This record gives sequence, C-alpha cells and structure tokens, in this order.
Amino acid sequence: MNFFGTDGIRGTYGSTLKDSTAFLLGKSLALLGDCPIIVIARDTRMSGDALFTALAQGVYSGGGNVINLGVLPTNAVGHFVRKLGGDYGVMITASHNKPEDNGLKVFDRYGVKLCVSKQIVVSRMMGSLVSERAEDSKIYEPVFYDIENIYSDDVLRALNVELPFTRIALDCCYGAAYRAAPLTFYKAGADVVSYCNQNIGSQINVDCGATHTEFLAKYMATNDCVLGFAFDGDADRLAVFEGTEQVSNNRVFYCIAKYLKEKGKLHANTVCGTVLTNGGVEQALAKLGVKLVRSAVGDTNVFDKMVELGLSFGGEESGHYLVTDYATSSDAIVNALLVCKIFAEKGSILNYTVECVDKPFASVSIPVTRANSKLTTEHSLAMTASRISALYPTCRVVLRRSGTENAVRAYLEGEQASDALKEVVATFAKTDGV
Repeated sequence: MNFFGTDGIRGTYGSTLKDSTAFLLGKSLALLGDCPIIVIARDTRMSGDALFTALAQGVYSGGGNVINLGVLPTNAVGHFVRKLGGDYGVMITASHNKPEDNGLKVFDRYGVKLCVSKQIVVSRMMGSLVSERAEDSKIYEPVFYDIENIYSDDVLRALNVELPFTRIALDCCYGAAYRAAPLTFYKAGADVVSYCNQNIGSQINVDCGATHTEFLAKYMATNDCVLGFAFDGDADRLAVFEGTEQVSNNRVFYCIAKYLKEKGKLHANTVCGTVLTNGGVEQALAKLGVKLVRSAVGDTNVFDKMVELGLSFGGEESGHYLVTDYATSSDAIVNALLVCKIFAEKGSILNYTVECVDKPFASVSIPVTRANSKLTTEHSLAMTASRISALYPTCRVVLRRSGTENAVRAYLEGEQASDALKEVVATFAKTDGV
C-alpha cells in the first residue's frame, strides 16, 4: 500500500487521516535512519498540534530526534533540513484544502520531497508497524528560537531584493505565512499592508488566499497598493495582482521564465510545465527561444523532470513555481519577492508579459461517486480522453484523478474546448459506465 498521493499524505482529519498515521510515519522515518533528526513544521490548522504530537511520538519511539519549526511555509522545511543537518523533514498541512483536512509532506535530507521509490519504502515500513502511541500523552517540543527571522533573512539574502517605498498587499490566508510573509516583505523595505494574517486555523483557505482572490483587488484599491500577493494554506501557491488586475498564473510562469532567460540563468533554455500548462505559454516561450517540456501534474513530478533534464525553472498552472537557484520546492514568499524584483527592474508585469496569450480552454472538477467510479480508473480515463479527442480533433484533452481530492480533473484546450467540456460532463453524469 502506498500512503502517498500527488503531494504527500492527505485526508480529512479524524477520518481518512488520523493521528495514528502521523505516528507510523514518524516511527518509520526514524527506523530508516541511525538516530535521525526529523525537522517538522506545520500550518495553522486546528488539527496540526495533535498531528505534531503523534508524529513526534513516532519519531522518538523509533529512536529519532525532532526539531520543531512551529508555523512556517512548506519550503522552509526543505530549507532547514539542509541548513540544520536534518535527515528528514515533515510539513503538516493540507495546502489549499479546507480547514477540516490535513496532511503530511515529507522531505529527504537534501530538502527535496520524497520520490516515488522512497515513498514506497516508507509506505511499506508504515504498513508493517503497529501504532502503540499513548493517546493521552503530549509532546512539549519547544519551537526553534527566532526561526521566522532566520528564515526571512535567508530568503532575502538569496534573492538580494530591496523594495523601498513599494506598497504591497498580502493575503496570508490565515495560514503558514501569516507571520513570515509580512516580516520578510517588511525587512525588504516594502510598505506592507496585510490581512488574514492571524493564526486562525478554522479559517485557513476559507474565502481567502491564492484560491479565493476576490477580495484582494478591492483591498488593493482601498489601500492604494502597487502589487498584491495571495498565499495558500502552506504558502506554496501564489496569486499575483498588479493594481486591481490579477496576473494569470500562466503569465506569472512566463514572466519568471522570460526574466531568467534574459539574465542567462535559464539552464538549457528549457523550462518544465505540466500537461495543464496552456499552449499559449508554449508558443510565447518558443518565440524567446525557450523550449517547454511537460511533466505529469504535481510539483514532485515537475522537480523530477527538472532533475532529469538539468533545468533551473519549472512550475504548474496552479501557482506553484520552482526556481532551483533559490529553493528545492515551491515557495510562494520567494516567488512573490522574485516577481517584485522583476517589477522593480522591468516595470509593469502585465506589460512585460503582454505577448503571452492563453489558447481557449475549459476545465472542470468532477466529484467521484459510486455511480461514476468505474469511469475513473486510469484505463477508463485514457479511453474517455481518446474518444473525446476523436470527436473534437483540434482539442487537447487531459483527464486525471486528483491526487488531493476525490475527484476527476478535466482540462480541455483549443477552439472546441467548450463543446468538449460538455461531452466530458455528460459522460460522467452517466451511471452505467463507458
């Protein structure tokens, strides 16, 4: 059994994700090393404290040691595993999911999320163990002293960015960036106005953050902000606003790629997107002499493809961007500061990326039910995609099971995208299979 999905272990707390899972993960990681050090951080979810206790109990039960980073963004775990000489890192988060969910993202000693082969090893170990944790015990592991300041200083040193007098709005999503993001931008010299910047785990991702940006434009207009950034629950996704207009994630991806190309920092003049990266981005990049390669969805898949080809930049349409000069996984604070740096040097991001125009596309998320579950196997999805491609030959069709929710994601691209989307929805509305 593989406990891992597209991005770690994830589920509804108390139902599909329990404290016992965290305990087994902690003990498994400890048993796979020789008195290993496990670096742990979390977002603000109300279940995070209990999962931390169970995870730490597992580590100690297996003979390991814990460094508690407290509440910090996901990439900070990978960063501090390397900086502090850890053997593994775990981020307790369900990223952009609802507050009732939680999860466990695991990093190796190089600050990289576990590859599939390592996930299988850890999963087998977890499956072979029995959770013997004491339910009423508590781990009082102190948070590493002054960790937010250390993190923000490291980030700013790496990017070498200064933002004097720039008025910037931050939507911190009541999540992992609620302290770290305003602190980092303040240290960079920006005039920061932020909201949802409290530790309120019951409100994480609720009508705020990178997946709910409706309020950010109004907030920016009211506060006369030049740029605005919204983070998700664990601060690995980023939404970008200029003035009152959102810069699409595809244009942010293009913006970073173009800038790195101009600076001579784009290895092999190639970037890695996913099967969901819009063809308009690919065309615009080609005019710059930049090749786009695609991986499966998931930042681990993007990173693996980047390593395979020796690339320095990759990302996903969801708002994850990985610049390996600065991070080993997507860090929304790092990426927001990089966008600020580009803005300071190049001017308007909207003008800088005006040539990047999306091809027509449509997408939908279809819940998996007992009635349509036969249609959601890998084989059935491939057959359905092939049939729809034959019906709409100018349309690129992507059907896949979500790695974070019990749903099928459909992405259609091309002039026939809207019609193809209707066919997809009608197909999954049937209850009698293909």
